[in-house]
Amino acid sequence: MDLLATLNHQLQQLRQQAETIDQQQVAGRPQNWFDSALFSCRSPQLTDYVAEAQRNLRHLQQSNLSNMAKQRLVQRLGEQTSALTRAFRNVDTRRKPTTKNKLKAVVQQINASSQQLYQQLSDTQEFERRLQDMISLASRENSAEAIQRTLALHARLGRCRKALSDIERQIQDLERRS
Repeated sequence: MDLLATLNHQLQQLRQQAETIDQQQVAGRPQNWFDSALFSCRSPQLTDYVAEAQRNLRHLQQSNLSNMAKQRLVQRLGEQTSALTRAFRNVDTRRKPTTKNKLKAVVQQINASSQQLYQQLSDTQEFERRLQDMISLASRENSAEAIQRTLALHARLGRCRKALSDIERQIQDLERRS
């Protein structure tokens, strides 16, 4: 029965680790840690799984079980203990993908914003070029209507250039944050 005492001690240590992990608030925590063939409980708390293994150990310690039932219970307890140990060892690995995915999403958003701003800059520069061409054509005429059109085009060109400087400032701000 020395092995049962060792197993009991190991499960107590696993329970302490589980309590520590369960106290940490983690976004995206899995609803179920283990396969239903291995544990009957379904919980986001690791202590519930350790408690199930401890119940199985107490059940094993009962003397009224057949040898076949004890063998099955010992095998199940070994698998549960092994799975719990692996889960605790890999708990940080489980958490990293969510952090990595969040970081990846932020980077993608920044890249999309950057690409969008550069596209907007290109479109506005093209619009500025067309306005300059229109001003050049309108300034060739000397009629009152042509002068009015030229003044209106100059006003539009001024607003266009202001938009260009705003877009360039946004691009600079975005690049500084990156």
